[in-house]
Amino acid sequence: DAALFSGTLRENLDPFGEHEDSECLDVLYRVQMLTEGQAASQRTSREPSRPTSIKDGVEREGSVAASVSTSSPTATDTDSKTTITLDTQVSPGGTNFSQGQRQLIAMARALLRRSSIIVLDEATSSIDFATDAKIQATIREEFGDSLLLTVAHRLRTVIDYDRLLVLDKGELAEFDTPWNLLQKQDSIFRNMCLKSGTYAELEEAAKAKAGVV
Repeated sequence: DAALFSGTLRENLDPFGEHEDSECLDVLYRVQMLTEGQAASQRTSREPSRPTSIKDGVEREGSVAASVSTSSPTATDTDSKTTITLDTQVSPGGTNFSQGQRQLIAMARALLRRSSIIVLDEATSSIDFATDAKIQATIREEFGDSLLLTVAHRLRTVIDYDRLLVLDKGELAEFDTPWNLLQKQDSIFRNMCLKSGTYAELEEAAKAKAGVV
């Protein structure tokens, strides 16, 4: 699960106050947590987002769980129709957000940090296909110069990656480009694609990645 801690959404995205609010809002928009209009309406601060400290987090730990922001109508799941702001409170572990929302917050945090190494372990497993497609496009746009390691259950998520590592019963079974694996009749990955019901789409994506005419 995504690692979230007690505090505001701003503090979860930018715990050391290194970025402006406009940057935090921008990544929330790019992971589909805010509409363009909602992000634009909140872009009023030009100052770095408010810094926090470990001491502040510890002192607030016991009280935030019981505090519900006006942007978080319930303690178990933030209503997707309610506008999320940078001041929206996050309960311990992010329990006032849905699983999908927690994944999106973690993705937004990675976008904000622009890390050189990104590990995505089923990062969009609880997100609908339409939103996932938009996020995958954002990942490819933003992390083109990063080392991206992805564990995924959706084949379309990794079909255009540089290399795929396929495990079988906990052991390394295959390691090659998606296109090369699809050309092997006995490939485990190829068999998975055939059973997916979207083989033609996956094959086309792998072919385009390989630059095959």
